[in-house]
Amino acid sequence: MKKFLTILTPLTLMGLAGVAPAQAAIVAGWNSFNASTASYPKAADTVGANIASTSLDTARITRLDSSSFFSLGGSPNEWNTGGTVNPSQYVEFAVQLGAGFQVDFTDLQLNARQDETALNLVLRSSIDGFTSNLGTQVNLTNSPNTYSFDLGSLAPQTGPVQFRLYGLNANSSGVFFYGENSANVAGGGFVALNGDITPTGGGPVSTPEPSGIVSLIAVGALGAASLRRRG
Repeated sequence: MKKFLTILTPLTLMGLAGVAPAQAAIVAGWNSFNASTASYPKAADTVGANIASTSLDTARITRLDSSSFFSLGGSPNEWNTGGTVNPSQYVEFAVQLGAGFQVDFTDLQLNARQDETALNLVLRSSIDGFTSNLGTQVNLTNSPNTYSFDLGSLAPQTGPVQFRLYGLNANSSGVFFYGENSANVAGGGFVALNGDITPTGGGPVSTPEPSGIVSLIAVGALGAASLRRRG
């Protein structure tokens, strides 16, 4: 009678050893809220593990009164109609890591729309003093869409980090921005920062030492050989 042997691959052995690959998770996410009546800076609604603080704030953009969407624009502080960034006008999302942890950001998700013809957005960070764009420029449409700004170019961060959305190319001074909750955004809100949060300084990590993997493979090979001899 033939005996069926289970082949123990390195991934299987890693699972037996209680080791799982790291998975990108939400770092901080905000649900839509009434921009006019909220208190600022506003803490995130969804917060990842080992995050010390979070905040959302705006600068020089009118906060509109809406109970349905996070709404910005119009008089007296309209969206930027120029083709270059106005560094004094932005929406900011900030996070602070807990002591002993670092975050490797993967992306920022945004579910939003505008109500006229054109409003473009770019994302920058405090890591380089808000000088270069992260990911690609977003051209908002009249229908809500989920956009993703790629943060893969950033090195892992241990200190406070601010991300700022800047508007440009608004087709008129009356353009409104609407941030809407979506199941396509991590946490179900209108914006989310995502990434891998891990200990700094060689704490418990998500991959075993190579020598440990070799030992596990050797044990599996010996077991398989023993079963073959008995068969």
